[in-house]
Amino acid sequence: MNISLVKTLFINLAFTALILRGQAISLQAVNGTLQGTKTSTKEPGYTGAGYITHFEHDGDLVRWNFFASNGLYRLKLRYRSPLGRKEFAAILNDTTISGMFPKAEHFEFYDAGLVLLKNGENKLEVGGGWKHYEIDRADLIPANTVPPLPVAATLVDSQAAPEARLLMNDLVAGYGKVTWSGQAELTEVTNIFNLTRHKPVIVCGDLINYSPSSIAFGAKPGQLVESYIAMHHQGHVLSFCWHWNAPTNLLNTPDHKWWRGFYTDATTFDLAAALADTNSTEYHLLLRDIDAIGGELKKLSDEHIPILWRPLHEAEGKWFWWGAKGPESFKKLWRLMFNRLTIDHRLHNLIWVLTNDDPAWYPGDDVVDILGIDAYPSDRSDPVSERWEAMKARFDGKKLIALTEFGGVPDIEKMHRFGVWFSYFSPWSGPYGPTSMPTNTVMRIYQSSDVLTLDEAVKDR
Repeated sequence: MNISLVKTLFINLAFTALILRGQAISLQAVNGTLQGTKTSTKEPGYTGAGYITHFEHDGDLVRWNFFASNGLYRLKLRYRSPLGRKEFAAILNDTTISGMFPKAEHFEFYDAGLVLLKNGENKLEVGGGWKHYEIDRADLIPANTVPPLPVAATLVDSQAAPEARLLMNDLVAGYGKVTWSGQAELTEVTNIFNLTRHKPVIVCGDLINYSPSSIAFGAKPGQLVESYIAMHHQGHVLSFCWHWNAPTNLLNTPDHKWWRGFYTDATTFDLAAALADTNSTEYHLLLRDIDAIGGELKKLSDEHIPILWRPLHEAEGKWFWWGAKGPESFKKLWRLMFNRLTIDHRLHNLIWVLTNDDPAWYPGDDVVDILGIDAYPSDRSDPVSERWEAMKARFDGKKLIALTEFGGVPDIEKMHRFGVWFSYFSPWSGPYGPTSMPTNTVMRIYQSSDVLTLDEAVKDR
């Protein structure tokens, strides 16, 4: 028999035996297969015979083939990113994993979340994204999942209306047991029903066209709020976001139309300056706009309809003007809106949902009821466990965590296997909605006992 073949077989069997005993797997980058990348020893702090650099072009990567036993593992990447935050991409077998390396002058570990390994040979690749980072090694550590701790059903508004308290009670009762289905845009509700014969519990609307600056340019919101009230009377729970067109100073150029005025690059409105001078025109325009939205929300309050209210979302990305001036201005605006709507407008039907990951942008426990994550992974079966766990570490037992936007219908069964227990999910629409996915996949998700649909929710009331 070939001696080298015997050696290889012996090593593989020995390695597999270690894995079966629950040992961690450590993959040195220099021992992987390189494609377009290079080995270096220039920077100190690496743990093997060197590290991998020159991630400069699409297709540049490091690949490992290794043996494991079936199970859940935590993936940790030891990296260096001296040029700033860098998005990376990884592929484990057929599953894409994405994340963002923080800036790091020295080699550090990045927790990429939980992954599922199969019996026998597995393949891991790291490369792509924004590139220009360096990889020392990848560790895979056997892991167990822990469901989220129970959360109190109290709301931050001490005068919360009975209907808001009842909705929060129902959400809390299901947390860690089932995930509520949701969907952005009314037309998508019909699409989901045609695909699955089920409807989502939650329907999510956008008050963008009620922004006074939008109306000044000819936006016609029509009877949008009234159409959502009708959906509530059919049993749906309502949620609203607000792509707030800046109060003034819209560029309205061919490349930056007025209807894009919620984007930072489409307005010169300075939030920090407006908040710094409460006598300024800009500050009073902020109040005018909040008051306009308050008038629409009052229609819902008058009907005793609770709202999952999700304003000022994704501020930390700074692509929306309410985040362009940094976290302090954003937090002041959040509190201004909270006080204006709950105290001045006496709107006590609102459950306040914040979509932000970065702790620096958190306005405080006293003004947030639910934390949200918006995710658009390239692999729609991605359980986004890394972001869930980061949020869970901060708010476990304190706040509900929801998947407030998703690029497609999330694979809830897979998420639950990974210990990811969002309170509810809300896919976006159109190319990021349910009709952009295979019908059998959407049907499987909606027919799962892990997902609460409208017919099941109504039956339980």
